[in-house]
Amino acid sequence: MRGLPLAVAAVAGLLLTGGYVAAGGLGFGPSAVADPCEPRERERADGVAAQLEQVVLRAADGIACEIGVSREDLVLSLRSVERFERLAADQGVDGDELERALRRGLVQATDQAEDEGLIGGGTASALRGAAGLLPLELLLSIVRRGAGVLG
Repeated sequence: MRGLPLAVAAVAGLLLTGGYVAAGGLGFGPSAVADPCEPRERERADGVAAQLEQVVLRAADGIACEIGVSREDLVLSLRSVERFERLAADQGVDGDELERALRRGLVQATDQAEDEGLIGGGTASALRGAAGLLPLELLLSIVRRGAGVLG
């Protein structure tokens, strides 16, 4: 009698494994990284945090496309000025040029989001002011925290 439950468990395990393989389980791999140069569908953002996230992700797509990296690599570089400058060096871009691209990208993304009604005028004005006036370290900190993309 003891062998019967073991045999049933073995058959069940084989069936589950076979079902997994039949469903494409052997082809599992990481998802492809989206091309930052291709447009993405955007939803209306409710609340300042969600609005800021929309603007930052739009800006990240534009900047990443411009310098030839993934949006994910760009977003990770926002963790610190040093990482931001390292990304610039790795891409053969002058650090000041990348900073100008970030500021320009934030303003362009803000303008686009406001034109589409995704963010309000007050939020848009504040974002434009921050993009134009804040020191890079403070701007990166606000972008990180406000967008919630890095926790």
